[in-house]
Amino acid sequence: MKKILLLGTGGTIACVPSAYGLVPQLDGAALLQLVPQLDGLCRIDCKQIMNLDSSNLEPRHWQQMAEAVAHNYDAYDGIVITHGTDTMAYSAAALSQMLQNCRKPVIFTGAQLPMQAAGSDAHANVLHAFTAACSDVQGVCLAFGRLLIHGSCAKKLYTQSFDGFGSVNRQPLAIFANDVLLWQTQQRRGGGWGSGAFSVNTKLETKVAVVKILPGTTPDILDFYLQQGYKGLIIEGFGAGGVPNGSNNWLPQLQKALQAGVKIICATQCLYDGVHLDTYPIGVLAQRLGAQSAGYATIEAAAVKLMWELGQE
Repeated sequence: MKKILLLGTGGTIACVPSAYGLVPQLDGAALLQLVPQLDGLCRIDCKQIMNLDSSNLEPRHWQQMAEAVAHNYDAYDGIVITHGTDTMAYSAAALSQMLQNCRKPVIFTGAQLPMQAAGSDAHANVLHAFTAACSDVQGVCLAFGRLLIHGSCAKKLYTQSFDGFGSVNRQPLAIFANDVLLWQTQQRRGGGWGSGAFSVNTKLETKVAVVKILPGTTPDILDFYLQQGYKGLIIEGFGAGGVPNGSNNWLPQLQKALQAGVKIICATQCLYDGVHLDTYPIGVLAQRLGAQSAGYATIEAAAVKLMWELGQE
């Protein structure tokens, strides 16, 4: 029987009603008592590392999670992390970067309704997460609704639907059917998988921002980030990516930022099919100045990757 560790971080799954709405209060042990289907599946230990609404999580909390996984990595066959849904995609992407060559399952899960609420999705999600943690998947994944998703490809798509997350630009690793994993790919690898020995690297540069361009947004907005000492910017543009270069020309300001040492990543406001800077002048010219493409990454994954890469410099 496999030995799995549950790391509790809070979120809706752990919430109880209060005078100010739902607040996280239940710890991991209390959650497990409400999922009797886990009996006989595996041996489970619990550790509560925080109990927060995930909207209040910061990069330092990602570091805490990664360090908790690393500290317990050798003692367990897999790890489940219960987490709020609002920023779970960021945390999954962060641990996909920080946990290098992770060959054990690290599975995030949460719920759209508290565990104690009538009709909650929490029971199924926790059961699915532990099912995945007992499987031969390797690396960081997110188990939610009917899907097991690569840790750096998850995105929250719905605020209330039990199918809250989707897998962006990559096929889900597996689909849950009658609490059984139906694998969709032969490579059962989540984020953080690679060659070499397992290690953890939690260095991050947090002076990173996402700048979303609206039609007519002027490039002087970049001056604020330069003045505030930001080291990296993700420019969330239109279509295939790039920046406007007509009467509202972003290129001079982009060049100014690049020359100041700011790393610029061009992303897209489209959800699927990625960035292609070689398609139109708005992308080609930005790339020639030194801007880089986010490729097929979600905004969450692109932002965390930029933080991590700058943290290594």
